[in-house]
Amino acid sequence: MNALSRLFFPCLFAIALDSHQLDDEIHHLVKAQVNNVFQFFQPGVLSFIEPELNAALRFILWKFSVSHSSTTFGQRYSIFSTVSGRWSVLTVRQRWLYAVLVIGCRWFQDRAYDLSRLTENVQAFDVVWVAIEWLERILKIAICIFLLVFLRQGTFQTILERALGIRARFENPQAMRQVSFEFMTRELLWHGFAEFLFFLLPFVNFQRLKNNIRRRILIGQSPAAKGDAKRAQYLYEECAICGEWPTNPQEIGCQHIFCFYCIQVCSS
Repeated sequence: MNALSRLFFPCLFAIALDSHQLDDEIHHLVKAQVNNVFQFFQPGVLSFIEPELNAALRFILWKFSVSHSSTTFGQRYSIFSTVSGRWSVLTVRQRWLYAVLVIGCRWFQDRAYDLSRLTENVQAFDVVWVAIEWLERILKIAICIFLLVFLRQGTFQTILERALGIRARFENPQAMRQVSFEFMTRELLWHGFAEFLFFLLPFVNFQRLKNNIRRRILIGQSPAAKGDAKRAQYLYEECAICGEWPTNPQEIGCQHIFCFYCIQVCSS
């Protein structure tokens, strides 16, 4: 073992917490794939053996992670490992104890209700179940205390790690991290610009804007538009046929304005 590997690089608090979250997410992903396999079977076919199925999946994940390399998949993705003591790897005994405590305790927790119903008529088990309930309450309080201690000291995150004497460390020394806010600044600018657009768009009358643009384009292409600019004001106030104020004014390509009725009468 070289000198660099014997150095202890303690793991960051946030990365250690994220690794446990990653382990739970990996278990849920594998379980979702198993459920997809049985999705066309009778509904509830896996509900009766769900605790055993969870235990089997956890054992498979343990076999290919902790048993193989002394690290869980979440720890491997976070680029750190667990060590026993100062820098030695986990022993075979510690790995099997880890499996028994993690897999066995969670299986017992899932099956506790069914086991209590099976033994409800046996008076000798009443004291056992009362003791287990008190032990569960004490464990919940202890988990909360150990989490606060971990956030304070950063040594052991869970009761299991303290009981087995395993600690988390980086496999390689961490380089100095340079925090860049370029991406965050760009996201904030685009987010603010998008919010401004969403606030402004309801006040824009797109139908009126479209009609104005269409009218300008059509007027620019119409041959009557050239004569419209030279048309005198009095031509708008007098029908060229009846001499009255134009009713429903119409044009036929010249400078004069006609009533719709007059045009229809003359054309008929």
